[in-house]
Amino acid sequence: MGLYSHLTTERLTARRDSYLAAIDARLTGPTQASHSTDGVGARSVQFNADTTQLRRAIDDINAELAQRNGQDVRKPIYLV
Repeated sequence: MGLYSHLTTERLTARRDSYLAAIDARLTGPTQASHSTDGVGARSVQFNADTTQLRRAIDDINAELAQRNGQDVRKPIYLV
């Protein structure tokens, strides 16, 4: 039983598609834009590139979909 086991396959694929669109928007769209008012013409644009949580959610959804299709879901083993 995964985190997304209560959702239907259609809702999972729709959620994955919306997360992929959110990653695309986060990586390509500016979060802040400003310009200098003193006449020099300096401009600044900042991008929000932290997609860790979205990528983790997409990985979880892909694992749930793979498990539903009968594929073995293997996660990495970390040695400490």
